[in-house]
Amino acid sequence: MNVNKTNTSNTLIVLGAIVAAGAAYWFFFSGSGNQPTLTNVATSTATQAQFEALAGELGQISFDTSIFSDPRFKALVNFTAPTTSEPKGRTDPFAPIPGVSGSGG
Repeated sequence: MNVNKTNTSNTLIVLGAIVAAGAAYWFFFSGSGNQPTLTNVATSTATQAQFEALAGELGQISFDTSIFSDPRFKALVNFTAPTTSEPKGRTDPFAPIPGVSGSGG
């Protein structure tokens, strides 16, 4: 009797898993899941119109790059100092320092 009960519960578990897998497949791949509806809003406020006008003007911005060929720009000198490599710190900076005792507080 115990074997029959085990077989029945195993069968129910397998059927439950199949149903859950089918529901998950339907939800994620059928296109009818929890998806927001997409609508095209045709109304425009004054703020939106102003933003769109300013954004359109940004596309027309151009920069004069002739300064890079100017002799005064080419005469600039870089005075930066080279940096040296520093040794890497401790793996755990909050760990006690070996050889130092006391709480310090």
